[in-house]
This record gives sequence, structure tokens and C-alpha cells, in this order.
Amino acid sequence: MNLTAAAQVVVPVNGVTPTLTPVTINASAGDQNDPHISGDWVAYTSDFSIRYYQFSTAVDAQIPMGASARDLLSDISGSKVVFSRVISGVKTAVMVFDATAGGAPIELDPANATTRLGSAIGGPTVAYVDFGLEANGEIVIHDLTTSTSRRITTDTNPDQSPSVSPDGSVVTWEHCNSSLSNCDVWKAVKVGQEWVVSPVVASANAEANPDTNGTLVVYDSYRAGNSDIFWTPVAGGAEVQLQLASFEHNPSIAGNFIAFESRPTLGSSSDIYVYNIATNLLYQITNTPLVTEQLNDISMLPNCDLRVVWASDEDGASSRNIKSSTFSLTCGADTTPPVLDPITDVVVSLPLNSTATSMAVTFPLPTATDDSGTVTVTTNPVSGAVFPVGTTTVNVTATDAAGNTDTGSFTVTVLHNFSGFLQPVDELPVVNVVNAGQAIPVKFSLSGNKGLNIFAAGYPASSPVACDATEPGAVIEETVSAGGSSLSYDAAADQYKYIWKTEKAWKGTCRLLVLRLTDGSNYFAKFRFR
Repeated sequence: MNLTAAAQVVVPVNGVTPTLTPVTINASAGDQNDPHISGDWVAYTSDFSIRYYQFSTAVDAQIPMGASARDLLSDISGSKVVFSRVISGVKTAVMVFDATAGGAPIELDPANATTRLGSAIGGPTVAYVDFGLEANGEIVIHDLTTSTSRRITTDTNPDQSPSVSPDGSVVTWEHCNSSLSNCDVWKAVKVGQEWVVSPVVASANAEANPDTNGTLVVYDSYRAGNSDIFWTPVAGGAEVQLQLASFEHNPSIAGNFIAFESRPTLGSSSDIYVYNIATNLLYQITNTPLVTEQLNDISMLPNCDLRVVWASDEDGASSRNIKSSTFSLTCGADTTPPVLDPITDVVVSLPLNSTATSMAVTFPLPTATDDSGTVTVTTNPVSGAVFPVGTTTVNVTATDAAGNTDTGSFTVTVLHNFSGFLQPVDELPVVNVVNAGQAIPVKFSLSGNKGLNIFAAGYPASSPVACDATEPGAVIEETVSAGGSSLSYDAAADQYKYIWKTEKAWKGTCRLLVLRLTDGSNYFAKFRFR
């Protein structure tokens, strides 16, 4: 999170404009605007409807309207389109439509009299602004897999313009404190099943139009009389400013590439540029001084080609067209490491009746995410290796296609199969009552002979605990004569016997006996001495 520190400044080097493969998606009468792209698919607003286009088939179609008075503000992930449907006098709902499956769009989390706008989608995650929860809008995240929704902002500050990473793990939006024109950028990161909310950048300046690839959050900010593109790591770290003399705004990001709009002055027309973070090269994609290209979005194809869409106003500001270009750029060195997902420690017990002091342990291979989508995870020791009784650290390495790594670890604990305490001693919560100074046979089984080196260093041990004379107890009748504490194993009974020599000075007190085994496990018995 960046709150006050000055941004690191990057001055880009101009690259040679790549060979462009242009496509005019829709240049018909009416106003086409707000395009969004995901690989082979584009969704956009056309007057009062939402349309979608597929590059591989060149098919352009309208989402069925039904009883809708107006559809607007779409986003797309794969072939799934989300948008707001205004049903006049009834509600404004968030809908999802699968362009591959067809059929009618489905309302997310249906409710009466809703006002929900600004939906965004990435993978299974949909984010939108709900003005029914609070008049200034609250961010809600919907999981398409579980069909559940979660409100993640709970204040009176305006929240707007959400964006979702392609894998659905990060949501970012504008959080406005003083006015709708002076906002900060916030994020929600999915950790397990929870969403962790925090600011990305909270400065005295206005930040707007955030987007995220899951690793970085990009946004524009007006500072020192100029508007530039900035980015900050999702995991936290230094804010970076792409410094240009012109005015830049409305960034979108795919992999290491940021697309944005740039204009020489605030009142001039804008062109589309693409910047490669990995190589610090800047590419001009359009060059039309009398035409404004705006509302861009970018997507990276599986072969590393890039595809950018935008709205173009050569037919007038109220009669825009949807255009795109596909091109190849050197992907550049991938310097972004993968990120290991949370890892759970493994605890297993030796099999019953086993005399072994180790066992083979199979565990699920940890997972990791990476902006390249390709990541290999290895462990040392490997799953299926033989682990001794006790706790062993397993080192984990995640490696992406460029050789970047993230490392972590978890533990595998192999426990003895403890059965006890056996008579004459009872386990908690029973209190064992015994004469002080007696030697007590503490019996238990580990399901086989594990030798006499079964206790951790310094154990067994006892310590005084609170004593209540009215606490019910069981009198130990079986005692033995012993000069001191000792441990033995009875193979016929498959029992260990630890002779615990108590002290006469403990009369009238209570103590807790602790057996800690070499596997790290602890077992407790309570005694009251008379």
C-alpha cells in the first residue's frame, strides 16, 4: 500500500509501432462504446443494448433484451458477459450471459427494487456497485461457482468503477472520500475463502480508473498539473509512475503490458498506446490527430499476441464505432515471480500395530498462481517419501516459464499411535487420587514396540496445578515399589509402563503429569495427592 511515499519514476523509451491487424467490429449507425475484451471475445454497449463479437467467427450479435428497457456497462471474461439491465420503474439488475451457450441472460442474486451498476468479471468472480445497500454505492462480489454474494465495503463513502483480475482473485475500485472527482484506489484480495480489503494508494491527489492483472494494480492520477499512469504491486510495495509530458489516463493491463489513452493537451484528441513494463518500451497503436480513441481494453492471447479494443469517434462524439488491433510485441523478460497459494501442514499417525518408526506420507502438491498462467511446483522431500516420527520440514518451490521462483515450506508430522492412559491411571478430565510418595505405574500403548527412546528431552514432567478438594476423582489402588522413575515395555501386553515416583512433600497438592513424545505430541493426566 502506498500512502505518502513518492512514486518511483520511469521514463519510457519509444519503440517501433508493431505491424497491426485492424478489425472494425461495429461502425453502424448509433453509438457504440465501452468495449471490453477477453481473448477471442469482445462485449460493448450499442445504444440501449449489449452486443458481443467473436474474432474467430467474425460474428457480432446482440444479447436478448427481453423486457429490458436498457442494457449497459458490460464486461467480459472468456465468453461470459456481465452487464446492468435497467427495467424501467422496476429495478436495475446485474445479468450474466454466456455467448457460447446462448439463451437468455441470468440475473445474479435476484432481488426486488435493486440499483446495481458497473459490473466487472474475471474468471468466476463478478464485482458490482449496489446503490440499494448504501446511497453512495457499496462493492459486492459474487462467486459464479457457488452463486453467493458478499458485500465488502460498509461505509457511506462512494465506491465505484470496479475491475477484476482475469483469474478472479483480485478486485480493485475507486473509493472516494471527499468527492467523486477525488478518489483513492482500493483492492480486495481473495485469501482462501475470504476477501481482504485494503487501500492500494491513498494520496491527496485524485486516483481513478483502476485495473489489475492479479499481480499489479494500474490507475491514472492527476498530480503536479499532469495526468500519468501509475501502478502498485497487489502484495504491496513501491508505487511506479510512467512519466510522459502528455496527459495519460484510463489504463488497462494484460500480463506485463499496459494500454492507455494519451493526448498532448487536456482538450485534444487522444490516441492509444501500449507500454511494456518488462522492457520499458512504449508503442503508439493509433495516430489520428482529429479522431479520439478512448475507452480501451487489452487482452493477451495464448501465443503472447496482444489485442486492444477501443471506441473511435470519427463519425461524431455521439456516434462512436468499436475498433480493434491485434499485434505482436516482444514479451520481454518475465520478472514477475509466481505466488504460492496458502499451504496446510500435514499430520498423520503410524498405522495400528506397526513396529515402524517412520512411514511413507502422500500429500497433495501445493499450488501457485502466476501472470503467465504456467507454473511448476516441486517439493523436497517429495510426496510419498518416508518420513520419520516427529516433524519434518518440506521445502516448496514454484517456478514459472521464465524461471522466476517463489519458495515456501510446510511441515509433515508423523505421530505415534498413542492409546492411553491405561488403568490404573485415568486421562483428563478425571482426577487421579493417590497417596503422596507412592510410585504410580503410568501405562499406555504406541501400537507396537518403538524402543525406549520415545520421550522428548526433559519429559515426562510434572508441575503444580490448581487443586479443588471437591473435584471428583478416582482413587488409584495399584501402586508399585520403586527407587526412582523408570520406563519399560511389555511385548505380550503391547504396553509401555512408566513408573512415576512421587514425592511425599506433594501431600495436599495437585499436579499435572505431561508425557511429551518424540513426535511432539503431549498427553496429560491430573493427580491429587493425599
